[in-house]
Amino acid sequence: MAREKDGVQRETFSTRLNPELLKKLKYLAVEEGKKLNELIEEAVTLLLDDYKRRKGRLFD
Repeated sequence: MAREKDGVQRETFSTRLNPELLKKLKYLAVEEGKKLNELIEEAVTLLLDDYKRRKGRLFD
């Protein structure tokens, strides 16, 4: 089901993570005063930007 926040439509996505990685991510979310989902979106955006910059591929 799609959800909307800040004019951006979002979809539910589920995955499994290494428990230690998830623990660190949750801790970072608390430290930064952000929601876990916000950090995940930020990380994915940075990853895609990096791939685009280094390999000249993916999406605009």
